Amino acid sequence: MHKNSLMIALLAVLIVFGTVCEVQGQSFTQWAITATASSEYGGGDWSAKQMLGQPDFYPNYGDDGRAWAPSAINNGLQWVELGFEEAVYVESVDIYETFNPGAIVKVELIDTTGRGHLIWEGKGGSAGFSARVFSVKNGIVTVPCQRVRITLDTDSVGGWNEIDAVSITGRRTSPLPQTQAEAAMVIQWASGAKASSQYREDRWTPEHMTGVPDVYPKYGDYDHAWTAAYGDRGEEWVELFYDEAVYVKRIDVYETYNPGAIVKAEIIDETGRAYVVWQGRAQAAPEEARIFSIDNVKVDVPARRVRLTLQTDQVPGFNEIDAVCLIGARTLAQEPAAKEPLGLLASIILRLGRAVERGREERLADAAFLQELEEILRELSNIGF
Repeated sequence: MHKNSLMIALLAVLIVFGTVCEVQGQSFTQWAITATASSEYGGGDWSAKQMLGQPDFYPNYGDDGRAWAPSAINNGLQWVELGFEEAVYVESVDIYETFNPGAIVKVELIDTTGRGHLIWEGKGGSAGFSARVFSVKNGIVTVPCQRVRITLDTDSVGGWNEIDAVSITGRRTSPLPQTQAEAAMVIQWASGAKASSQYREDRWTPEHMTGVPDVYPKYGDYDHAWTAAYGDRGEEWVELFYDEAVYVKRIDVYETYNPGAIVKAEIIDETGRAYVVWQGRAQAAPEEARIFSIDNVKVDVPARRVRLTLQTDQVPGFNEIDAVCLIGARTLAQEPAAKEPLGLLASIILRLGRAVERGREERLADAAFLQELEEILRELSNIGF
């Protein structure tokens, strides 16, 4: 009898545990709890807040104040951004269009670092004269997201283009197995900042780049972002400091006014040595706030300082930065213990190639010696293992 009781208790625990795991892995739907828009017809009716919660006009069709509408009809590109209570691995986005549907041209998910991920893009065009749920499946983004940004081309569908509600469906746990490196990823916002110059002592200061974004996704000249003392003056730099040194995977720069002036990104290790992780040319970007994401595939040293160089005379006007996010891992991903000898040799050749490249870029060795090494590497790479 005692043995049977133990078996029954064990089965009960397993059933409960299985139920909890199933619930954690189940998909669930959330409705927006925050909403902003590029424009809105009014502060009450037809405002962005009319998209909050479940639909209160759908499945009806028509011009109704319980849905959002932009400030004017046929007013070019407009956007709305919805926030949800919980970040999830999003499976689908449902958009409830209740008047003149079909103007949507882009749907993006925004992850917990503020980075946007495009999951659908198309052309606007009339979708008839009845309310519809425009459903977009996500088969691309594999990180938790908490916001959705929807872009409409209001010129593509005549009349007012109205949205009643937006929902996301997803799950708390990833449908894909996470690697050790992904699980150990650290997301940090700057805790300190300095710059080559600043517009004022009390506004537009380097300190306005610390912490989470407080201007983005808005675009314009806001004094809660940093900008240099003068516009179009030439080279300027900013330096960001973070609490923890990590192996940097990505740097996200939130540019909120006249973006595109950044020409170089460096990380600085604990000894003060700088490493270039990206370099390019300044080029004016569209006049909208953006996240300029820089992936680090070159440098594998821990760092907690980031230095950005801007060429301000290449992008007219004041170039403003709201925040800079540093994403990295506390440890390097470990190679499998039982790696095949040929795979190990290929890895060594790759590492040596990177070392030669760094030696050439930073002039750490004689040019003729580096050229000889490159020839040896080329010969090794051509051997058919």
